[in-house]
Amino acid sequence: MQDAAAQISALQRELQDAKAQIASLQLELRKRDEFLAELQVHFAALRAENECLRERVAELEVQLGRNSSNSSKPPSTDKPGSRPPRKSKKKQKRKRGGQPGHRGSHRTLLPPDQVGPIVDYYPGQCESCWKDLPRTPDSDPERYQVTELPPVKPETTEHRGHTVTCSCGHTTRAQIPDEVKASSFGPRLSSIIAMLTGVFQLGRRQAVMALTDLFGVKISLGALSAAEDRVSKAVEPAVDETWKSAQQADIKHTDGTSWRQAGRALQL
Repeated sequence: MQDAAAQISALQRELQDAKAQIASLQLELRKRDEFLAELQVHFAALRAENECLRERVAELEVQLGRNSSNSSKPPSTDKPGSRPPRKSKKKQKRKRGGQPGHRGSHRTLLPPDQVGPIVDYYPGQCESCWKDLPRTPDSDPERYQVTELPPVKPETTEHRGHTVTCSCGHTTRAQIPDEVKASSFGPRLSSIIAMLTGVFQLGRRQAVMALTDLFGVKISLGALSAAEDRVSKAVEPAVDETWKSAQQADIKHTDGTSWRQAGRALQL
């Protein structure tokens, strides 16, 4: 009986040990399942991020491959090596200049009422008998026209405001118009200054030299800048109207190339 009880007791202890081992294994399995679940969530997030990155890379590759030939981008934005090489033209065996049969291009003569002095040339003697010839006008003379600029001399107008004393003893001074006092340079000269620096893009020092050399007008850099400012304010309403009209137009006739002005990027 004691041996049977001892065996039963040993079996019970083994059973308890087995149950404890099973519980430990179950706990370990639960932890492993939780870890696998976390890995699956993390893997799903990585897969989604990978898909986003692939789409972004594909989009960037498309943008890098765009040029004026496959998109609406202007030719000025093309990279140096993105344009296809031009086909070399076969050299033609012909001389330079006008070809046989070419009509040529000549300056059109102005009508007589649009020219200044007319200088007539008459032959003095006959080339056959050497007799003196009369100065008889020809109905179809040989004509050449030479266009020249007259000597340019600036015209300076002096405005004087006089003070006059009345018989009653009161003294009255004439008022000089404000537009005369506003500048030492007239509207035509101010317009030329604005054209030199604004339209022809000359530097201010070059514009000062051009005014002196071409028109005999002496002007300082400060006075030139002041003239630019006055012209800019005068044309500002017209510029604003033109800008607004261009922005509202359906067709703007522009390639969309931006430019920089006063450090800012501008674009129509």
